[in-house]
Amino acid sequence: MSPTAPAGRGRRRVVAAAMLALFVAALGIFLLPFAFPTPPPIVTRFQATLLFSPNADGRRDAAVIGVRLSEASNVTIEIQDDGEPVIRLLDAALRPTGFSTTEWDGLDAAGRRVPDGTYAIKLRVTAGEKKFNTTRNIVIDTTAPRPSVLQVVSATRSDPGPGECRVTIGSADNASMLLEAVAADGRGDALRRLGPRPIRADTPQRWNWDGIDGDGERVDPGAYIIRASLFDAARNRVVRERTCWVGFMAGTARPARPAPRDRVGVTLRESDGTAIPASTPVSLVLRRRTAVPGGAAGYPLGDQVGPGARGPAGTVRVRVPPGVNPRALWLVATTLDGRASALIDLGGPG
Repeated sequence: MSPTAPAGRGRRRVVAAAMLALFVAALGIFLLPFAFPTPPPIVTRFQATLLFSPNADGRRDAAVIGVRLSEASNVTIEIQDDGEPVIRLLDAALRPTGFSTTEWDGLDAAGRRVPDGTYAIKLRVTAGEKKFNTTRNIVIDTTAPRPSVLQVVSATRSDPGPGECRVTIGSADNASMLLEAVAADGRGDALRRLGPRPIRADTPQRWNWDGIDGDGERVDPGAYIIRASLFDAARNRVVRERTCWVGFMAGTARPARPAPRDRVGVTLRESDGTAIPASTPVSLVLRRRTAVPGGAAGYPLGDQVGPGARGPAGTVRVRVPPGVNPRALWLVATTLDGRASALIDLGGPG
């Protein structure tokens, strides 16, 4: 045996021992976090309403601020405006382990409503020597979108074309819109709706309601309300209403501008312009004009004036009573089956 062999075996033993030591050390480094896990932070969750509208309309009137704690801690929550305190919602209040919430109603420390804008929620938490501090933003928006135009034209009083109620709506602000056709008394569910859908500022939208309800059935002739709603992400909402006459036919008076005592007849057409045969049986009545379709409110038909008449559309006549201004009247022509009714001006548009 070579005299150098024992020395070689000794070196190999030293190297092997060193490698084993390195392996054990590395294994210890890997296993140590599992044997002694790092304790969680005292705040494991912090959330808050991003946008709210404290204007007492019942929609998003308060902001909810939530904190999840890994152990009982003292919690301070302060609302700030450009670093200046607005109100302190919690002041070193002891909160237990788990999730807890508080609310901000948009008032400052003096009970005054703060202006619209962006505010900071400052969170400070302590548990013994442990501390946690963070900030997040919250936005107050109490201003509803501004309508720029709302026009409703009844087909029975307009040129031939599509739709019984021709609606144009515009907004001065980016918003969402909802258009609904409802009964004249404003009650009950919408008969038909369009939206909600986005509407861009100064980009009017149009809707031609054809007088068909949500079940695909034609509504009865008469007055209806077009209700237009604009709302934003904070659920600030503005609602406007206009009346509309759904008649499924239109007409002109003969003569166009009758005088008291004149006998008045009609020429009728469908809303799209198709002529209605002169032989079609209709009834004619004169009614007091109480409002004009397209206005903000009001049922257009008042009491009947004088006797009505029935007969073929081309020959039937109704007399304007003496002493009555025809411009204060509507001439209403209705098919005998009640499925179509024209609202006709006497004396020109009102």
